[in-house]
Amino acid sequence: MGRPELPVDHTVPARGVLAEALRALRTGAALTYDELAVRTGLSPATLKRAASGRTVPSWATAKEFASACGAPPVGLRPVWLKARIAERGCLKQLRRPRAPELATTFGDLGEAMEYFYEAAGAPSLRELQEQAGGRHLLPVSSAARIVNREALPASRQQCLAFLTACGLGARTAERWAQAFDRITRHRDLEAALAVRLEESDHLALHPQVHRQFERYVPRFSGDVRVRKPEVLRERTRDRELFERQVLPRKSRAA
Repeated sequence: MGRPELPVDHTVPARGVLAEALRALRTGAALTYDELAVRTGLSPATLKRAASGRTVPSWATAKEFASACGAPPVGLRPVWLKARIAERGCLKQLRRPRAPELATTFGDLGEAMEYFYEAAGAPSLRELQEQAGGRHLLPVSSAARIVNREALPASRQQCLAFLTACGLGARTAERWAQAFDRITRHRDLEAALAVRLEESDHLALHPQVHRQFERYVPRFSGDVRVRKPEVLRERTRDRELFERQVLPRKSRAA
């Protein structure tokens, strides 16, 4: 007869609840840890640690544990997720994203991506890639940059893949993809216009054109905040007016 199991560690309450749930599954299945190890392919030490309450096992371990005990893993998922979020302690420090239609900046997008990642239990990069649909949709390197707030998704497709991997439904993910399109399109328009002006050398040849440029194209930081739709429309009209009126005059003068 083996030594009695140590009491569950309830230092983090949600983690203790998960450990109690795993122990109840094992007891209900009348399995020892050695027998459980044979069924799961995991070591007895790993399984005992998973049910100790001192740490949160990976979802893969928790899922194997439940399946070996004859229980559907889907029933354990909410308990595991709550324990994982509590253990990391990051989600409570983040602001819940507003509706995607109200997102107007790169910062808004980055904060939303971080929130969804933490709300999904901060899966490993490999798990993210797998849940996204594969390497061609979400490379590990791209996932790392998004998770670490070093970059946004490189494309609309990658944005949808990341959100899907974080467990967002198709409709919600599509709304955020539309926000991604809107914000990145605004950035790309500004960048294209700036490059066009620089290449044509208008600013160097005609200081008055530089003044017009400053009027119509404000200097934007990396985090553009357009607070109202009418402001965005006004800036779009300004860009169109600049290209239609100022640039042709310069071309004729040249």
